[in-house]
Amino acid sequence: MIQRAYIHLIWIGLLLASGAEAVRIQDAVPEEVPKRQRDGYYAAVGLGFINLDHRGAGVRVPLGFRAVFNRLRLIGSVNALDVSFHEGDDYDPRYFRPYPNRTYCFDTRTGYRVADYRCSGGTDWLRSLSGDLAYIVLDEVWIAGRPGKLFAGLGYRHLDPATAYGTLGMFFDAPGRTVGSFKVLVGRGYVTLGLLWGFDLRRVF
Repeated sequence: MIQRAYIHLIWIGLLLASGAEAVRIQDAVPEEVPKRQRDGYYAAVGLGFINLDHRGAGVRVPLGFRAVFNRLRLIGSVNALDVSFHEGDDYDPRYFRPYPNRTYCFDTRTGYRVADYRCSGGTDWLRSLSGDLAYIVLDEVWIAGRPGKLFAGLGYRHLDPATAYGTLGMFFDAPGRTVGSFKVLVGRGYVTLGLLWGFDLRRVF
């Protein structure tokens, strides 16, 4: 009886091991995701962070167009409206922060602590134009089960500040209504990173 029990346990162990091996092999094979073969043209919008030497950190929202030339391995981007939001300089002298880099705001008339937003200078927004051209360095990089394109290139920002910049990012272009990408831009006194989404113009016209 003991020998039979050992034999049953061995068989069960072999079956579990074979099942686990099958699952492991199956999970190791990436899911087939179709890649876009034709060139793509998109209306694009982005959201990210920006840091300017003359204005500090803020939020950036670029609006424009993007073209992906798969056969030439090129990605062109034009931001007709490149907007960023920063803390303004319109401070009310009645309120002040006694401790730098801390969110303590005091009212000079009452001597009491008040809401931090009263020590803020409001919100300023800057408008600019920008465009860049990037080369697809790697055509297929798998991240989280999805194929993407690794690109690097050069561009130019027209205002606040006017500077050339380098760009590096990932573009995910599986066929569908929208596409997405991650992008980093670095220029003189200018650094920004964020996400971008594109709507396929072929589905509109």
